[in-house]
Amino acid sequence: MGIDPIGYKPWNGERTSKLDRMFIISKTFYIQKLKSWWVRGFLILGLFFLFLISIFAFILLPHDMLDAGVIPLLMGNVFFFIMSILLASLICSDSIAEDFRSNSFVLYFSRAMKTESYLASKFGGTFMALAMFCFLPPVIIAILIVGTQSGPAYGASLGALGYTIIAGFVTTFFFLPLGLLISSMTTRKSYAAVGMFMSIFSLSLIGAIFSDFDSNWILIDTSSLLIIFYDWLFGFGIPNNIDAGLFSVMFSGFIIIPLALLYLRIHMKAVGK
Repeated sequence: MGIDPIGYKPWNGERTSKLDRMFIISKTFYIQKLKSWWVRGFLILGLFFLFLISIFAFILLPHDMLDAGVIPLLMGNVFFFIMSILLASLICSDSIAEDFRSNSFVLYFSRAMKTESYLASKFGGTFMALAMFCFLPPVIIAILIVGTQSGPAYGASLGALGYTIIAGFVTTFFFLPLGLLISSMTTRKSYAAVGMFMSIFSLSLIGAIFSDFDSNWILIDTSSLLIIFYDWLFGFGIPNNIDAGLFSVMFSGFIIIPLALLYLRIHMKAVGK
């Protein structure tokens, strides 16, 4: 009985596009995060108190419109900031570290995937997960306030709603470059989570100490950066004791510098260095 060689049979199916592969990576990571008991626990706890406070403080009380000061007050409080940092630390912790630990990082780049596509996929998954607290709740609360207002000033309310959407988007993205950078520096997600939280906490502590000598030192505190950003966005301006130019540099630098270092780190790993 002879041996019949199998030979090569070309595959006639359609290849998935780059965007489809990126979406699948983001979606898979997002679903995995929602299955995490730690993430779900902090998310439920945060949403419960955030909506509870908002219902009694802003929605049930008589109001003519969505006041421009409501959202900065809501998103600028300590509870919202701490919960955002905790969730960002948990969500970003294994975003890249797990790929290094399991060697799946090599599989991502075994196909024609560039550094930009890989990072976009990771940003997409982490953004969707963190948006469950930093983006959607403030927007929903703003919509509820507009829907229950008694005054006719819907134009001003819709304008404030638009600024709320911008504030939620920026807040969600604000923590991701640093979180992903720290995750790319280790193979242990616990180290990455603690590293991000302690980095933010240390900056806040240093800013609070040295701001007694110069108020501009507060700009290394990420919570202060976001609070000033909210006030500027909603038309309250930048405090007089804060240098506006320095604020712009520090705020953009907190995003751009980790993002650049992250890109360099992933690119070098992808080429085997």
